[in-house]
Amino acid sequence: MSHRRYRLLTEQVKLCSPEAILRAASLCDGHSILAPKAFLDAGLPPDVVAHLTSTHESDGTPKSSIYVNGHAVEKLEGVYGLDALRFLASALCVEYRSAIGRGFEAANILHALEQHLQPTVPKPAA
Repeated sequence: MSHRRYRLLTEQVKLCSPEAILRAASLCDGHSILAPKAFLDAGLPPDVVAHLTSTHESDGTPKSSIYVNGHAVEKLEGVYGLDALRFLASALCVEYRSAIGRGFEAANILHALEQHLQPTVPKPAA
């Protein structure tokens, strides 16, 4: 991807509401491949979702096979949640603690995004 294209996509993320970014980020656990529609419904721009969407392929091993409804599939088109989290953090220049393990990395990124964006999210009235 060209630097210009990346810059345009990151600008689109910066124009998103904090609520939309946190809704999208909260979908991600570091392991799952999600339907692009979930990120569109969360409020991410279509161009950003299209950029994050790719075809993921199983390799036949138990650890690296993709399962849908309990059954292994050869390939699946969708958004890998950890890629989405990394992209959102990069677009917003949010630093996060490194971790060993995808789930821990995802949790660290989500926490960093929440800390970065939370001050701008209005608190519900009591």
